[in-house]
Amino acid sequence: MSASISPVARFIRLSVLTLWLAFWIGQDYARADWRPVTGEPWPALEAPISHSERTLESSTGRTVRAHLALFDSRRYRLAVLDLGPDLASASDWPEHTRAAGLLAAVNGGFFHADGQPLGLVIAGGERLNRFETVKLLSGVLYGDARGIHLERRARFQSSPGIDALVQSGPYLVEQGRAVRGLSTHDVSRRTFIATDWRRHWVLGATRDGLTLAELAEALATPGALAPWPVERALNLDGGTSTGFLFDPGAGQEPIHLRARRPVRNLVGVRAR
Repeated sequence: MSASISPVARFIRLSVLTLWLAFWIGQDYARADWRPVTGEPWPALEAPISHSERTLESSTGRTVRAHLALFDSRRYRLAVLDLGPDLASASDWPEHTRAAGLLAAVNGGFFHADGQPLGLVIAGGERLNRFETVKLLSGVLYGDARGIHLERRARFQSSPGIDALVQSGPYLVEQGRAVRGLSTHDVSRRTFIATDWRRHWVLGATRDGLTLAELAEALATPGALAPWPVERALNLDGGTSTGFLFDPGAGQEPIHLRARRPVRNLVGVRAR
C-alpha cells in the first residue's frame, strides 16, 4: 500500500507544477516577438486609402511578408461581394471587384465544399445563410450607414440597416492584446481585418505561413502590421483561400495576391 501524500507535500507539488507551466507559457510568448525589417516608411495617416507591403521577422527566425490595404472608415464603406456558389467561376478577382466598385478586397468568410457560406453573410443588403454560433465564428464584421463595426458574436445586435456582414473567426486581438489560447501549430497563409477602433482600418493577407497565435502577436506588436495601435482584429478564411487585391487607379495594374482556390465571397471597401 502506498503512503498517502500530506496536504503540505501536495501543495508543494502543485506550486512547482504551476511555476513550470508559467515558465513554459512565458517561453512561448517570448518566442512570439516580431520586428519589421522593411525600410519603407508607412503611408501618411491622413491618406484616405493606401497600399503597403511589409516584411516581418520573428525571434524564432520566421519571415512573413504581408500585403496591407489601409483606409479611413470616414471615407470608405465596407462591402461584401458574393461570388455565388459556383466556385469554378469565382476566380477572376479584378473583373469582379472593378464591376462592384471595390478599391481593395480580400477573401471573406468560410464556406463549405459545395460553396455554401458558413455563418451569416449579408452582401449588397441581401441576407445569405443564417446566423450561426459554432465556436470558430467568434466575430462579426459588418457595415451600415454609421460606419464599420467589429464585434464579438455575443455582443452583436442585428438591425435592418446592415448592408454588409460576414461571420468569421477566431478573434485575434481584443483591447490591444493578442487573444490567448490561439493555435500554435497550423502554419498557413492568413487573411485578416484590424482596426484602432477609431477610424483606421486595415485589410491584410500574408504571402507566407504563420500560426494564428503568431498572427495575433504580430498584430498586437506596435508598428508591425499597422502604423497605429491595433485595438481589435479578426481572422478571415485563410490557407489556400488567402488572397488580396488593391486597385491603385490611374490606369495602373491592380496589386494582386492570387488565392490558390476560388472563394465564395470577398470583403472589400468602396468610396462613400
